[in-house]
Amino acid sequence: MRRLRIAILLGAMTAAAGCSTAGGAPADPAEASTAAAPSPSLSVAADLTMAPARATPASSPASDPLPDGFIGAWYHSAPAYWWFLRAGSPTCVTVAHTDADCVAYQLGAQPAYVGAASMDGRLLRIRWTRGYCAGDRTNFGTGIDGNTLKLFDTDGDCGGDNLVLSRAGTGTAPSAPPPPER
Repeated sequence: MRRLRIAILLGAMTAAAGCSTAGGAPADPAEASTAAAPSPSLSVAADLTMAPARATPASSPASDPLPDGFIGAWYHSAPAYWWFLRAGSPTCVTVAHTDADCVAYQLGAQPAYVGAASMDGRLLRIRWTRGYCAGDRTNFGTGIDGNTLKLFDTDGDCGGDNLVLSRAGTGTAPSAPPPPER
């Protein structure tokens, strides 16, 4: 079982549970592109569309920033929150230690996992700086439709799972607390 699935299971059992870090992500992001497609057993709805991305900042010429439609807080029933944040936010600067966009993921009351985030087409690339995958990468195929964001696990990286997130504060999804800043 992959580390993220294990972390979710352990997190549900106890907030004090921890995982050891083990390698598994390709050292070269180009190698990860061979695993970018969702597994064949997944069905991606045809009506999922990608919001247009902003122009690429000069500091990261090989990747695109997160699409505007991703930005904000998202909820998963685990319970967990995901925050997709723009470059320059306190979380990106002081926690992810990046001048690029970033992601924070918090399962229950556990400390948040944080990393720099960028897009390569519809592939979300996260370089984790804090949490069980610190120093490693996770890649997700993505699809967005209104207030629903789908993340599709790719093989050969640090953990992951197929996730369906709801924009926090919409429908039955609760509002999110502020993203971690420490």
